Amino acid sequence: MLMAHIGAIKKASEAGFTLLEVLMALSVFALISGVTYTALGPAGEGFRQLQDVRDQLESASWLGKQLRSDVSGITTSSLKSLQPIQMTSDVRGDIHVDELTLLVREAGHRGLSLVHYALDDVNGELIRESRMAWARDSVESDRVSLAKIDSFDVEVMDQTGTWKQKLAPRAKLAPFVWPKALRITVMQHGKQQQWLLPIEQALP
Repeated sequence: MLMAHIGAIKKASEAGFTLLEVLMALSVFALISGVTYTALGPAGEGFRQLQDVRDQLESASWLGKQLRSDVSGITTSSLKSLQPIQMTSDVRGDIHVDELTLLVREAGHRGLSLVHYALDDVNGELIRESRMAWARDSVESDRVSLAKIDSFDVEVMDQTGTWKQKLAPRAKLAPFVWPKALRITVMQHGKQQQWLLPIEQALP
């Protein structure tokens, strides 16, 4: 009887793990985990960098499409006070904080719209605001953040083919002198993106 009991205890001890075996298994697991983390760490960082580049390309693509759409929709109005294109230039060292206002026919909107592009240099976002041209000042504009950028530079090509930071001032009641194109340059995370946008003279 006693021998049978000792045999059962011996079999039970043989079926389990000793403390030394458990410690060895944990050591091997820790070693494999460390090697795996070291190998996959750079790959994870590379993935994050690729994701950042993809996000930048997507935002630049969306911004370019919106700019092309608005510039292609520039029009005139019978009211001389509503200019098709208005620009302000503001340079702060290497950073351009220009503003651009366009009188456009927006798809899905009745009448004419004033579309305003400006860089919110506090948040580093390019903001597009749109409102009906004859709306009261109390009417809120549709406001959209297009992209996070560092600099927004707007240039205009005059009739002589010269790029300028400002439109030539228009004499009172004189017809609007249409520029040939707009050139918009943005700096985003140290990289430059530029769009050349031809302007077609539009009838009211």
